[in-house]
Amino acid sequence: MIFAVCFTTFGPYHLARLRALAARLESRGDHLIAYEVCGSDRTYPWDRHKRDEAFQWTTLFPDRALETLDPAICRRGMVAALDRDWPDALGIVGYTRPESVAAAQWARRQGRPAVLMSESQAVDRPRVWWKEMIKRRRVGWFDSALVGGPRHRHYLTQLGMLADRIALGYNAIDNDYFASEARRARESPAGRSGLPEAPYFLTVCRFVPEKNLNRLIEAFARYRDQSDPRSAWDLVICGDGLGVANVNDAVARSGCAKAIHLPGFLQIHELPRWYARAGAFVLPSVSEPWGLVANEAAACELPLLISSRAGCVDTLVPDPEGLTGGRFDPFDLEEMTTKLSWLATCPDDDRRAIGRRAAETVANWGPDRFARGALEALDLARRPAQRRQPAAVGG
Repeated sequence: MIFAVCFTTFGPYHLARLRALAARLESRGDHLIAYEVCGSDRTYPWDRHKRDEAFQWTTLFPDRALETLDPAICRRGMVAALDRDWPDALGIVGYTRPESVAAAQWARRQGRPAVLMSESQAVDRPRVWWKEMIKRRRVGWFDSALVGGPRHRHYLTQLGMLADRIALGYNAIDNDYFASEARRARESPAGRSGLPEAPYFLTVCRFVPEKNLNRLIEAFARYRDQSDPRSAWDLVICGDGLGVANVNDAVARSGCAKAIHLPGFLQIHELPRWYARAGAFVLPSVSEPWGLVANEAAACELPLLISSRAGCVDTLVPDPEGLTGGRFDPFDLEEMTTKLSWLATCPDDDRRAIGRRAAETVANWGPDRFARGALEALDLARRPAQRRQPAAVGG
């Protein structure tokens, strides 16, 4: 059996998941084909390192950047690859990108089981009725789904997918890599080079409005105003993006610019040492389908302060609050400030215990959890009652 999975581009997260899935398929005597649309993406300029992979790595347009591709070209490239490889079942990310739509329609025409891989939740953005109708129709093209957590499952059921056709485990990272690299950084004196001398809060994100960085910077400034300057923490914001000028302006207005550090966009091999020396991780987004950086931070044994609108919050910061960190309303400046103060003044032993519990929690949601969830969703899609017959599909 050939199972084909399609992502837009492969970053470190995707490769960790694909390797785990390929290993499980191989143990069953099956094979994985992994498609990516193009070789680069300007929004996520990841370094990628190919190994002797256990799956077939196929890049539809290896010499093109995603932003340069016309939707029609993406559709044709996807269909041509599927016609050539003729997979028995498909795992497809989302129902919006042109290659995803083309893959879902191909599966329907050929009577192939299709698994929707999704991390959308209802609170991500305001919902418009006619757009939701289109989504319901497209969700109907799929036989089952693999999602991150309960919020994503609930949203898919609102769009018409039956709850018993939905598996969990989509949002996974290479926990072992981050945990081991963070330990190595803590044990090495060189791991401190270039990092702030003071304890610090850390966030990692793109510089775009939905990441809510201006409000985080304002809350941090309030925390500093209320703190003893001899023990106050710094703030590190790793990332880059179109909103860099707005972030710089917010830092300049904060009154504590010397305590805010902007090291820029960091590749996966550069991140663990920043996690290793942080006191806590903050994810302040007002819209965040999941928030995989929180998985990274948890794997590095950091306490978590997570926006209540992040898709990962129910999984990584379960009740009672305080077990692995805390939640906050990302629109509530005072609550955000209070949470920063709480963790910064938490006794060191208690804070380390919170970080260890965060690591224990995320350990259940690594690449093998993705692989098991994908195979569960695949088996659900292949149930006889849900098998599709070849059908004509409109554009």
